[in-house]
Amino acid sequence: MKRILTVTALSLAMLSGFSSASTPAIKASQSAITNQQIEELSKVATQGFDAVRMIQYARLAIFNANPDSAMKLTDEAAKLLAADATNWKNFVKQAKDPALTKNGDYVLIDSSISIAENYVATKAKNAAIEKANKKMKSGDKQGAIEELKLAGVGVNQTQYLMPLAQTRIAVSKAQKLLKNGKYYEANIVLRDAELAIVIDSETLVDVK
Repeated sequence: MKRILTVTALSLAMLSGFSSASTPAIKASQSAITNQQIEELSKVATQGFDAVRMIQYARLAIFNANPDSAMKLTDEAAKLLAADATNWKNFVKQAKDPALTKNGDYVLIDSSISIAENYVATKAKNAAIEKANKKMKSGDKQGAIEELKLAGVGVNQTQYLMPLAQTRIAVSKAQKLLKNGKYYEANIVLRDAELAIVIDSETLVDVK
């Protein structure tokens, strides 16, 4: 897919989609988003993303018969997921299909906005994409989407959601298994944690 997001995946626009089962939905419009909210979202998503990356690296270390590295990487994942490490609860995300995230709180760890696979380049469409990039960079997600819609460019959004409590439990269990020399079992637990990530996609602009 061709990314139209020229700023980081932790776009200001994401804030408008956040809600929590335990806290009130964040109602801020784009114009009211504060620097503190941006920084908090960035911290949550970065820590979640890095934790999943540590899980993946730990599995690779187990595969390469390097249990010491696997233990260190799993410990690092546990630190990143620590309950008091950041304000996770304010940035819980529900998938577009509620059934996908009904069993606990999920936090956003990555997101992308991309042009539809059937995109065919034209001078007008390329110009619209350039305008959309500029608007996205300034935090105007809706303006960027409108530019692409008018040019007949299909747009998709994909978000990656991590089940917070479930991942914490899995990492803690893997730590114990690794300490007891049960490397195969630890790998299975970490694999299941990785597979528990929900990929939630939706079409923002549908072009027939």
